Amino acid sequence: MRVSALLLALAAAACTYQPPVQPGIPVDRAAPVWRAVSTNTGAVSGEAELAELALAYPDSASVHLRLLQAYFGAENAAGTVREALWLAVRGYSFSEDARGRILDLAGETATADRLSRLLAQNAVRIEKSVATASVPDDVLLVEGVAVDPLTGGLIVSSVVSRTLASQSAPGVWNTVSPSDAGNLSGMVFDVPRGMFWVASGDLGMMPQGDEPFRGIYGFRQGEPDNPIQIAAPDGVNLSDVTVAADGTVYASDPVGGGIYMLAGGRISEFVAPGTFRSPQGLAISVDGRRIFVSDYRYGIAIVDLQTGSVSRLGSARPMILDGIDGIWRVGNSLIAIQNGMMPMRIVEISLSPNGNYATALKVLEQNHSEWSEPLGGSIYGGALYYVSTGQWDKFQAGGTLKDGLSPIPTQVRRLPL
Repeated sequence: MRVSALLLALAAAACTYQPPVQPGIPVDRAAPVWRAVSTNTGAVSGEAELAELALAYPDSASVHLRLLQAYFGAENAAGTVREALWLAVRGYSFSEDARGRILDLAGETATADRLSRLLAQNAVRIEKSVATASVPDDVLLVEGVAVDPLTGGLIVSSVVSRTLASQSAPGVWNTVSPSDAGNLSGMVFDVPRGMFWVASGDLGMMPQGDEPFRGIYGFRQGEPDNPIQIAAPDGVNLSDVTVAADGTVYASDPVGGGIYMLAGGRISEFVAPGTFRSPQGLAISVDGRRIFVSDYRYGIAIVDLQTGSVSRLGSARPMILDGIDGIWRVGNSLIAIQNGMMPMRIVEISLSPNGNYATALKVLEQNHSEWSEPLGGSIYGGALYYVSTGQWDKFQAGGTLKDGLSPIPTQVRRLPL
């Protein structure tokens, strides 16, 4: 979920600039084709091959940053400036040092003037949320947040401690450790059926030799100590989850690149592994017929729930649709945590009436002074509750802390929508 070291040195900020809707892009037409990710997609490095990849994933900052890197390495000034402008128009900015080097490459031109103005306005801070809870620092690597609809209390999932922690009163947390729990991440309430679902697997944070339960835990509301366990297919590690109106639970495998469904008491493949590079958040469409999937590197896909066919969410104006972790639908819009941006941000993506195109992107919050990394969350009572101090960077493979680093309490924030 990180860009390369060079790009980390370059990238520094997002923006709220919104160009007008592009003429000639009808938003009532079918969604564009989704190109499945091959084993070679991430290894593409040549300028021509990356340019072709950018056509396949036209709203991916990740691809354009790779293309910028290729141009920069080849001392191709025109290509570097062109990619920098592409990113800047869509809300990206750069560090002060990188900005100076890019503007030097642009020279004294109208393009340089435009790029300078965009980069200046992109580097803004937007803070609209409020801190609502602090999870103790012994609950390690909190990933998800849910609100119990019966009590209004918070529940968080821990990747490293492999527990669920619930807030019974301000500052009072109780933990539950499901049997054989793996790295716990995505959670969702199925209110009509009184169920609470939690994904478990190996996300690279399991101690060596430990074999976790891979699948989904199901808790009946009010029975936190008696979950059911439904195993995923062999080799599948589930992360984000959502539930459809009929009670079917959908879950993403960010490592294998597939989507899975829990129905009739078993988990089965829904979208084949390798279709996506790293599927993250899931959201059911307003008509209940499709599911939106955020692929961290390449954009947002749309999957037909009846046929399993995959298309790509198009865009009716310049915007960046990759780098998205969690997504949730509110009306005919998607709320997304875009922690693949620099700085990270939370956005609202408005959809066309048929749901095939993104028609606008509004930045709700970005570059918050109290963030480390915004992660998972949930929508409740007209607000997004989310983890604002993610700590993935403090842990290494196996779930141990990196030398010299210590965990901090995890802050949960509430962002009114």
